[in-house]
Amino acid sequence: MQTEMALEREEILRRWQALAEDPGSPDRYELSELGELILSPKPTNDHQRVALAVVRALEAQLGPEAGMEISVYTDRGIRVPDVVWMPPARWREVKGESPCPFVPDACVEVLSPGNPRAEIATKIAAYLRGGAREVITVGRKGEVEYFGAEGKRGQSALGLKLELPAELF
Repeated sequence: MQTEMALEREEILRRWQALAEDPGSPDRYELSELGELILSPKPTNDHQRVALAVVRALEAQLGPEAGMEISVYTDRGIRVPDVVWMPPARWREVKGESPCPFVPDACVEVLSPGNPRAEIATKIAAYLRGGAREVITVGRKGEVEYFGAEGKRGQSALGLKLELPAELF
């Protein structure tokens, strides 16, 4: 039995760029470490409202600058967290680059019914191995969980108090 091997970084980036330049490419996708296309459905309006509320909360508590759907290179391919945050100096490091060549300080996944637990666990681990200081998940009922290298945390190590409006859920 042959084990599939992860592609070299340059090959993953080449495939990503080819997809980005192809007008026939799907709107939302990621690439696995094997270069396989991972398709994502278009987010619902409710999902996007939650993600925008997270952006606003991160910027209010941590300062500028957060972004939605920023592609990042990880050891599990190119992934697209729903929201990321990093200080302005780090944003300047990646100006004009896509995907971001490193994982931002904070990555947030807003969970949807189509997110298998194993997929989210894979993303959390990849973001943390890639240098994220914190990974946050927002559940479908508004529950917020914080993760660091040591695993699930009882509270944010970045000092966040992510309290989202109940009417979003």
